Amino acid sequence: MVTVIVLLSMPSGVRRAIAFLCGWLLALALIGTLMVFVLHGQDFSSKSTSPSRAASALEVLLGSALLVWAFAAFRRREPSSGEPSTPKWLTRIQGTHWLIGLAVGALMLSYGLSLAAASEILKANVSRLDAGVALGVFALTSMLTVAAPIVAVVVSPERSEQRLTAWKGWLLGNSRRVGLVVLMVVAAALIVRGASDLIG
Repeated sequence: MVTVIVLLSMPSGVRRAIAFLCGWLLALALIGTLMVFVLHGQDFSSKSTSPSRAASALEVLLGSALLVWAFAAFRRREPSSGEPSTPKWLTRIQGTHWLIGLAVGALMLSYGLSLAAASEILKANVSRLDAGVALGVFALTSMLTVAAPIVAVVVSPERSEQRLTAWKGWLLGNSRRVGLVVLMVVAAALIVRGASDLIG
């Protein structure tokens, strides 16, 4: 969300933020295409089958990698000192074309959470249509926090500058810490779920 707030505060901010959202959705669509048309049909629901055990092992590996990375990043975080600054890579985007936001959105997708959701949908062993609908619901809920600031700026542009400044200050100061804690919880849940499927 902090990326969208910063993009909105730049020149052509709304177009940059919408491009970011489109890139986010394109990356999710790629995962969905792979899940529905390539992996669908494998028996991920039975714990004794190779695809199911592979999916469970992937959950454990993914969760372990996320947990280690998030914990290390949390330990390395710099103590707050004065006004929080915008990440340098986001500042550099200001001088680029607004369509760069498309690539930024695709790269900034929460791949760990998205792959975990895809794994759970595959394990449910539902039809292609139901799997597509389930991923669509996940995509809709995951993009709400990304789309909310864009809607707020479009609906009330006269108040947007003050709102963006307040949101940007709070998010730059707190979003990394909150995001890492949430990621550690999700990673631990993935490890427990995958391990229980492998052992059971």
